[in-house]
Amino acid sequence: MQYRAHAVGRVGKFFLLGAWLVSTYLPAQAPVVSQTNVTIRVMASNLTSGNYQKYESPGLNILKGLKPDIVAMQEFNCSNNAAADFRAMIDSTFGTNFVYFRESGYSIPNGIISRWPLLNSGSWDDTQIPDRGFAWARIDIPGTNDLYVVSVHLKASNGYESTRATEAGNLKTLIQANFPANAWVIVAGDLNTQSRSTSSEPCLATFYTFLSDNPIPTDAESGGDPDTNEPRSKPYDYVLPSFSLTNALTNVVLASHSFPKGLVFDSAVYTPLSDVSPVTSGDSHVSGMQHMGVVKDFRITYSVTNYVTVPSPWLVMTSPDVIRWQGLSNVTYGVQANTNLASTNWLNVGTAMSPTTDVSFTNQSGSEPQQFFRVVYP
Repeated sequence: MQYRAHAVGRVGKFFLLGAWLVSTYLPAQAPVVSQTNVTIRVMASNLTSGNYQKYESPGLNILKGLKPDIVAMQEFNCSNNAAADFRAMIDSTFGTNFVYFRESGYSIPNGIISRWPLLNSGSWDDTQIPDRGFAWARIDIPGTNDLYVVSVHLKASNGYESTRATEAGNLKTLIQANFPANAWVIVAGDLNTQSRSTSSEPCLATFYTFLSDNPIPTDAESGGDPDTNEPRSKPYDYVLPSFSLTNALTNVVLASHSFPKGLVFDSAVYTPLSDVSPVTSGDSHVSGMQHMGVVKDFRITYSVTNYVTVPSPWLVMTSPDVIRWQGLSNVTYGVQANTNLASTNWLNVGTAMSPTTDVSFTNQSGSEPQQFFRVVYP
């Protein structure tokens, strides 16, 4: 911005000091960069019920009550599985601004629901089982980093530990081949692990080479039960961030409680349920409900640039060699000098950054007669 010339008042004093002060103006916008943050709630959700592995009122109540921003969905079936059914489900459960991806060609597909746009999404085939794959999405979360989420549902039951180990190895290969190095990655969903022992569940040994299970969520603020199957006896469900994302983990905060390790949500355990309306006490244990929801929160810090109008600086000479003006906070001004007010060749004599609103600049040429000064941005 170049300022249009106009003389500042108290001209007689400026004559006595041997200088003129000039401030000039055309409207301009200054970029002001500041830090902000957003808390992103990520949830693993295998919350179907009834006889047909579909999302019904109990599971949808839990999703409504916990208000996740991103959900790794398992057994992603609803009503007649028409596009309109899923859109209506998401609109009423999360909001009309949420988007989703759901695998096709499987009887109990995985999927991902997100508050933020999906830049890309797809499915990798799980070669070990025929009825679901590995659903993934690249999500445009606030800030410069994207988030890569994979929704998984590994082979169930005791005796299939080696199958789950193969699935974990295949998934690690797919993630490392398709996602950028050091990307923010979350693998979430139903691993169907019978324990958290890496020796008895070698799939966990594989996952722990590039993902973190620390801290382990429970159903209480301290202590509590980490098991996530419906009888609350086995650790089926996980939210596993990449190591690059672990420093963003933060407490899961609900109206009456704060969970520093994350939350295993059981409607029969959590009180008061008014925190998570419309959940009822029996929702986590209705017929056909086999899992608890698992939640972890991540606080993402990022920079934002706001544009503010730069006002015309009103210059005052407070002493023979000090120019002062009220500057816009966090804007760097240029100070220029000339002996000819009509000249277009002004000499840059310095800059002044305004961390607050009051800026001064020492005039090194104050002894020269008829010296003109002006302040410009940028």
